[in-house]
This record gives sequence, structure tokens and C-alpha cells, in this order.
Amino acid sequence: MTEQASIDQTAMAKMIGDTMLHPPPQPFPKTPTDYGIDYRDVTFETRDGVTLSGWLLNETADKAIVMTHFGYRANRYGYQLRHQPEGSVPYDKEIEFVNVAKRLTDAGYAVLMYDLRNHGLSGKSKLGVGTGGLDERWDVLAAVDFVAEEPATAGKPVGLLSYCMGANSTINAMAEDPDAFVRAGVKAMVALQPLRNGDFLRQTGVVDELWQAVEDHFTAHTGGISLDYPVQDAATSVNVPTRLVQARKDPNTDFDFVATLFENIPVEKEMYWLEEPTHRFDGYNWFGDHPEDMLTWFDAHVPNRAAT
Repeated sequence: MTEQASIDQTAMAKMIGDTMLHPPPQPFPKTPTDYGIDYRDVTFETRDGVTLSGWLLNETADKAIVMTHFGYRANRYGYQLRHQPEGSVPYDKEIEFVNVAKRLTDAGYAVLMYDLRNHGLSGKSKLGVGTGGLDERWDVLAAVDFVAEEPATAGKPVGLLSYCMGANSTINAMAEDPDAFVRAGVKAMVALQPLRNGDFLRQTGVVDELWQAVEDHFTAHTGGISLDYPVQDAATSVNVPTRLVQARKDPNTDFDFVATLFENIPVEKEMYWLEEPTHRFDGYNWFGDHPEDMLTWFDAHVPNRAAT
């Protein structure tokens, strides 16, 4: 490799790595009020000292959902095209997670939506970068602790709706402190498209020396956390009935990874394949337009408080 080629590769590796390390800032063009949902702003602290910002929707409902967004390119509101890094826009439609929350509130759930660390209005972590769901496990634990202790939601049955990196974060949180989910009354999870960063990059064509250069850049900023951190191993700690959701035509994942993660879940589980979407990000909008499977799973496993 020539010196110029080495410099070009280093610059390219930094650019690619930084899209995962440094989420683009995004504002909130709407609030739940714009969807006809009562809510209030909330904040809560993680065990490692990060202040997280969120919305608590429909808090008088008899059961609750903790909703964890997919990170990197989104915040609790969703994914906005105009705020994506220049030259790096993987999807051409807006994603509004509040559309999904509206489906849940209409079905009788309270919903906690919050920004992961280094995203939205939440605080910066000590690392100050995204890690693909490992450092972010503390955020899920904080959200679960919050609904267990907050007077409006304490004692209510809880479900988890976790997207992509949010699903990784939730699975890692269960490996970190499974008892926290028992204490909070968590009854079930819908985990949509968990994904290792390394698989995403390889499937999008980042291979060989460039992939290694991106890995080196990423681990240098995350304290040694790999793009291929094995979240599938943490799946052995999942302790609630889980519906794993995956677009069958997703071009950005490794289906062997998905199969292994599903196999490792030791409790009641079902695989739900999205047959129509042809883009990974289509799956993130799916439950806003097609909530039936999500609601069926939660309704079967997350009873009204009066029924517990």
C-alpha cells in the first residue's frame, strides 16, 4: 500500500467509524401532543451517572411499555433525513417512533420513550461515544428502574419494545442485572432487528483492510469494545418471553447471527419474519403501520394490573 493510499484509508476509516461513534444531533419537530397523546417530560439517572431525558406517555394506563430507540441515527422521536451526516443517508423516509407509541397508548399502555446516552437531550457518557449497545445497557437498566420506582408506573406490568441497538442494549442489560427486570415487573419483550456493527459494515461492503482500520478506530474510542461485540452470547440471560422480529430481505444483517441469538434465548420465544420490507429501515416503521403482531404479543403477556 502506498503512503497516499494508507492516508486515504485512514481517513475513510475515521469517517465510517465516526458515523457510529458520534450520533448526529437531531431536534424534536413534534411532541406526543401532536399525536393526541397526554405526556410529561421526565429525567432519570443511570447507575454510572448519566442523566437521561424522556417522555412518559399516557401514564394513568394500567400497564406500561419501555421503548428503546435504535440509536446512532435517531432519537426518541425518530429518524430525520435532514439531520443525517452528509453523504451518509441510508434511508429515504422519515421514521416516527411516536407513531408506534400512539398504537400502544391507544391499546391501553403507558409508554416511556427516552433518549439513549449521547443522543437527543440525554447526557454524554464518560466514553462520549456510541458503543453498539454495551455501554448503553446502563440506560435500559435506568429506564427499567425508573418505571419500577416512578409512582405513576410502579407496580404495573411492563413490556419492552427495543429496536436494533436498543435491542442489543436491552439484552446486554439483562446479562448485567437480570433481577432488575424481575423487580420492575417486566413480563415480555419485542426485540426488533438486533445487529452487530461489524455485520452491518461488512454487508454494506466494508471489508478486508478497510474493515480492520474501522475496527481499530472504533475500539480506540470505546475502550476496546469491538464492532463485533458478541451480544448473541448475552441472549442466554434473556428472562422474559421474547418476540424477535426481523425483515427477511434485510440486506444489512448476518442471518446466522440472528439465528444464533434467537437460539440462545432460553425462555419462551417466537420468531416473527417481516416478509414485505426490502430495506432494513422499513422494519423500524413497521409497527406504526402494522401494530397487530406487536400488540398481540404484549396483550398476551403483559396483563392489566387488575389481572395480576
